[in-house]
Amino acid sequence: MDYEYSVIGSIFCNADQFATTEESSEFVYNGYVFQLRKFAGRINICLHGPSCKTIPEADVATVCKLLSQKFSCAVSMRKGYEVYGNANVFNGGSDYEVIEEKWFSVEFDNGIQKKGLYDKKVPENRYFLII
Repeated sequence: MDYEYSVIGSIFCNADQFATTEESSEFVYNGYVFQLRKFAGRINICLHGPSCKTIPEADVATVCKLLSQKFSCAVSMRKGYEVYGNANVFNGGSDYEVIEEKWFSVEFDNGIQKKGLYDKKVPENRYFLII
């Protein structure tokens, strides 16, 4: 089985902000370097390398809040992993695919945390896990 760790997100800024934003830039927090890239009318957020496994979820939430304040818009970020392994398929064979995944997710809009999963408010500096 192989584990694939990811820290990804999206910045949903308005068209004017999007037009004036650089094509590619970096946002650094606590030594973690997040890549920001324009794509399909929004800005994608990505953290590469082994840091995806070790970055605390509290830091992901803080980065989400800071980017939301910086761009004055909604920002959504996720940290998690996918486990790849052999899975049975309908025809009786097997396939190498995602057999398990767990994700932490957080959203902020203009620095204010949005409603979380199932419309439950997540307390300040807290987070939830999507399983």
